Amino acid sequence: MTGTALLAVASRARRLYAARIANTASAPAWWTSVILTASSKRQAERYEWEIQRRQEGGKIPAGVTYLVVPDFDDQRIGSGGATLNALRAWIGPERLKHSGGEDLAGWWERQRVLMIHAGGDSRRLPQYSLSGKLFSAVPVPTPWGEASTVFDEMLALSTDWVKRLPSGLVVASGDVILTFESAGVDWSRPGVSGVAMLQPAVTGTQHGVYVTNEQGRIYAFLQKPSLSELSGSGGLLKDDQVALDTGLLRFAPEVAARLTELGGVIEESAVRGKPAAIDLYEHVTMALTGQWTPDPHDDPAYHALAGALKDTPFWCSVVSGDFTHIGTTVLFRELMTSGQAFSELYEGQQRVGVTRQPGVRSAGVVIDSVFAGGADLGAGTVAIDCHLDAHVRAESGSLLHGLDGIAGEIDIPEDCVIHQLPVELPSGRAGVVIRVYGVNDDAKMSVARGNATWFGRPLLQELESLGLSAEDVWPGLPREEWTLWNARLFPVTTVDEAWACARWMLELSNDYSVAKWRAHILISMGSGALYADNAALEAARSRRLQATWRILALSLVDSGADIRPLLANAPGIVALSETGTALCTRARELESNAPTDSASRYYAASLFFGQAGLVDEAGEARTSAFRLVERAVQSGNYEGSTLVGAAWKAAEVTVEAPARIDLGGGWSDTPPFCLDWGGTVLNIGVLLNGTCPIRTTLRRLAEPLVRCVSEEDGLSAEYRTTAEILQPSQPGDPFSIPRTALGMTGIFQAGEELASLLHRLGGGIEIRTTVALPMGSGLGTSSILAATVLRGLSEMLGVELTGQALSEQVMRLEQRMTTGGGWQDQAGGIFPGAKLCVTGPGLHQRIRVQPLLWTPERQRDFEQRVVLYYTGIQRVARGLLRQVVGRYLARETACVQVLHSIKTLAMEMVYAIQEGEWQHLGELLDRHWELNKTLDPNTANAPINALLDVARPYIHGAKLAGAGGGGFLILVAREPHAAAELKEFLRTRDSNQGAVYDWKIAREGTRVSKSE
Repeated sequence: MTGTALLAVASRARRLYAARIANTASAPAWWTSVILTASSKRQAERYEWEIQRRQEGGKIPAGVTYLVVPDFDDQRIGSGGATLNALRAWIGPERLKHSGGEDLAGWWERQRVLMIHAGGDSRRLPQYSLSGKLFSAVPVPTPWGEASTVFDEMLALSTDWVKRLPSGLVVASGDVILTFESAGVDWSRPGVSGVAMLQPAVTGTQHGVYVTNEQGRIYAFLQKPSLSELSGSGGLLKDDQVALDTGLLRFAPEVAARLTELGGVIEESAVRGKPAAIDLYEHVTMALTGQWTPDPHDDPAYHALAGALKDTPFWCSVVSGDFTHIGTTVLFRELMTSGQAFSELYEGQQRVGVTRQPGVRSAGVVIDSVFAGGADLGAGTVAIDCHLDAHVRAESGSLLHGLDGIAGEIDIPEDCVIHQLPVELPSGRAGVVIRVYGVNDDAKMSVARGNATWFGRPLLQELESLGLSAEDVWPGLPREEWTLWNARLFPVTTVDEAWACARWMLELSNDYSVAKWRAHILISMGSGALYADNAALEAARSRRLQATWRILALSLVDSGADIRPLLANAPGIVALSETGTALCTRARELESNAPTDSASRYYAASLFFGQAGLVDEAGEARTSAFRLVERAVQSGNYEGSTLVGAAWKAAEVTVEAPARIDLGGGWSDTPPFCLDWGGTVLNIGVLLNGTCPIRTTLRRLAEPLVRCVSEEDGLSAEYRTTAEILQPSQPGDPFSIPRTALGMTGIFQAGEELASLLHRLGGGIEIRTTVALPMGSGLGTSSILAATVLRGLSEMLGVELTGQALSEQVMRLEQRMTTGGGWQDQAGGIFPGAKLCVTGPGLHQRIRVQPLLWTPERQRDFEQRVVLYYTGIQRVARGLLRQVVGRYLARETACVQVLHSIKTLAMEMVYAIQEGEWQHLGELLDRHWELNKTLDPNTANAPINALLDVARPYIHGAKLAGAGGGGFLILVAREPHAAAELKEFLRTRDSNQGAVYDWKIAREGTRVSKSE
């Protein structure tokens, strides 16, 4: 069967399996029960946990009975005995009670049962002696993204088999993965049916081989035959291939019923002494072929089995496909690291084990492992279930499994297995063992036969080199039973002690001794599985999941991804807290050279702390984030000239400025977005009712004081100390802007008497401000007012201040006031007319002002069509700026997308205006309005929506100025006469004291008048 055909089989099976899990309408029929056999209760507990974990995660089909059955009394009863024992546990008296009196064979006609033999010691793959080869990892991902296992692959591939299975029992081996075209298998024949796979004869010498006639009837079963035996028995097929036993056996309902009735024979044999050990692939298959019959003195269980199988036909379907055997450590490593046939069956998927952890350089495979301290893993290495903070260096071909909590740098020699296992002894004592051996060691091999090795060298020789004797490690055992499997070599102790012993065994250290070794309880590889601490294993897995989640979280933050979905699925408070702490550490490292990146890390940290309920830590991180944004603005902006020895240069200065209406791009000018990406804003400086609505007058005073006056509010304040001038801004302070502007001159120094300072300047000063607009207008009044104050102070002090520098000074002022803000508001009033303002990325936001290229006629048409209406709704958006900046710092997808989109809209609006495409302009305004609502849902409200509804017949589109939620509404009428009708309608409409404003495009920006 070609690789392409096998790939199609595997892909089809996986699709069907996913459909079965999802329970879609196209899902095929599946197993009614899946039964696993285990060698011990401890191993069965592990299997049950694996199944439960998948059930809870919706990762295996529902509506199926899953059962794990350990060998009787934890004694070895063989795969055949395990089959009978499992059937007895599965069928149970309750199940039979509900069969409605139907005979057992009839009941089996409705069952499709998969039994996987997953018991055994895994002596040739010791690191899986607890979880079994069935749950060993394989180098492909599951549909849900985890490293797959033999179990997961078997269930998926079996979906293609079971759809052709009418009923009965199918038994499989838990250490092979089979990929073949199920159409070549006849599951309908009576009796027992095996599945054989065409494989090279040399492979057959290591497995079972079927010998069949032309009709597929099996007349011989050969166990690990030699090539000559194959040839002589007729088992050698065309092209030197054999019919290799895949381990799959199907028992038709009548045979399954007979085996079910034998369920109690194992327990009965145990009552007579030791339970009978029945091998499925020896006693059962050879009983079917007549190659085995029990001797008269054999246990009655064997006679019962032979009687149940007597005269039962035995068939075989021979298929082509892939036979992946997880038999030894070497085969396992080869499967995980080489591009063999099994991996090629999933060539369309990303191979698992390719790690992208920072600091980890791997030429091997890393699965479900965290190397926080970095790692250098050589070619062909495999790391599974490890969690280490120290740096790891593993030479080629080594295998690391379960290493957790080892302190200090870790060096692993080539071709070595290091397996850490938590254990709990019958006495209740708990600890860990670290089992070390060579990849090529076969723990089954016997010292008596001369083929037992440790690290690839003779076992006794290795013991002698360490100063150990046979009596030390095999006390009381006869020589013929000496194997690496049962050698009591590994101390139950702490992680550090166990690792020290392991290094001694690996000849990496002389700090350990035989005396220290003897001071501990010692266990063997075999007993390690019996004493494995499942609770500790699950706790270790939970810690790895949290650490993996933390690495993923840090990676997502580093990549600028939206972390909210991750936060919603946090594995616990510890992981959240540790991630927040790690982000704060990264933020501190970035503060000097990348303040906006540092701010993003701090803000992300605040979200992790907040999710953990750590309110204080979240607040501190959030404060640090905005501190870094302020620092970024301050470091990139104009600092002004030195003013030491300055004096007032004028008696009075008045600065007037237009308001601004923003058509497109607002928010893209706000730090830190504009610092990272640059901003693009289309706005217009406007006169309202024929005048500049924003004005500041500065006047020299004879008295040594600073007086601030707000004409629109009728408020005033006098300051007679520098401390009063320099005190931090407070919410609601009407004079925060002039006080902060004075502080920015650098003249007012803490501790200096204000009277002497003002005397040096030439007198006191009055700063009188006027804003002829309602509060919360959305026309940029606060920023433009700040620009008039700063411009007035510069004129009073004789300092030249360009429009660019003035805009930057306003940004600095707003950061000092902690109100934040970008550059577009003040740019709208500083620079005249309608213009596109653009900045590039960088801390220094140099504004490129591009006036609109339009004719006087086009400009008049625009002015006649655009209606500026004050809604009468006052919105004070306290905290809104920080909210949007916070969303950007958190890299919320919607926020980032909106900010980029509105930049594009501003450009499109320019073209629409210049071409007189007023309908398109209206559509762009509507689109902008929708995007603004994405940034802040409070942009819209019921009164605004109602107002827009009644205005729709007159207009192409509209949006609120500024942040929205109230203030001024910008409407683009369909025609000039529609604009006139709309104005008249709005003037007569009762709408919360709303007002239509006459407006014109301002031909000047800020303008100054002064007297000496």
